[in-house]
Amino acid sequence: MRKVNELPSSYGLIFRVSFGHAFFADGTLRALRIVPVPACHDMLRRAGLLLRAQEDGIAAYGDAKAVQRLRLHIAEAGASLRMGFQVFLTDPLFFEYTAPAWPKGKLLFLDTSRAFPDAAGRQRLHATSSVPVSAFLDRDHADLAPIFGKHVLAPAPAMALQVVVSSALLEASEPGQRHFHAHFDAAGVALAGDGDFQHFGAANIADDRRAHVFPSKRAIAKREVGPLRFHLRAAARRKADSRSP
Repeated sequence: MRKVNELPSSYGLIFRVSFGHAFFADGTLRALRIVPVPACHDMLRRAGLLLRAQEDGIAAYGDAKAVQRLRLHIAEAGASLRMGFQVFLTDPLFFEYTAPAWPKGKLLFLDTSRAFPDAAGRQRLHATSSVPVSAFLDRDHADLAPIFGKHVLAPAPAMALQVVVSSALLEASEPGQRHFHAHFDAAGVALAGDGDFQHFGAANIADDRRAHVFPSKRAIAKREVGPLRFHLRAAARRKADSRSP
């Protein structure tokens, strides 16, 4: 995939898929590697599309000739084109801070033909505000066959993404109509109101010290914590400078 700054000026967006996560401060999920399956790679090549890795997903671009080729392929097939992608996770701790819990032996299936408009003007890849448990499928599920064939490729990805390129998609005038988005929730729950904590007034902590402890009665939602920044040295220097004659 070429770098973004090498995109020809005649090329426009065909589709974009992004991923978000409530765990991260900016809501962006970056720990992904998205790879087209062989049939999809061949389809992209024959149509003359450029596939670009994005910070939070992928995007495909094409010029007027590429769009015309896609229209011809759709007409010849008598149906929309289905492009399949494998999505791998590059953060080994992903499952620790993600909800819902990832069912063992299953894949998350995301299909752009099942998208819903969201408040940001994008097309959300699930009916609920975040990815639901119902979106996970067994690896031999019939819905995965158009992407993987009879067997899931090894190593098995965490997700299967199907981008349906239809005539309606090619005619979409707004960028948000071509932008598909999936959002993950953070593990745990946000605490609010009274009665969320228990009180223990005689707890032992380090060095046998006694302390009041207030553990939560429920799981607390995990959130990313940014790196700490200390400015004590700079503050001390400014104070010293202010005292100098």
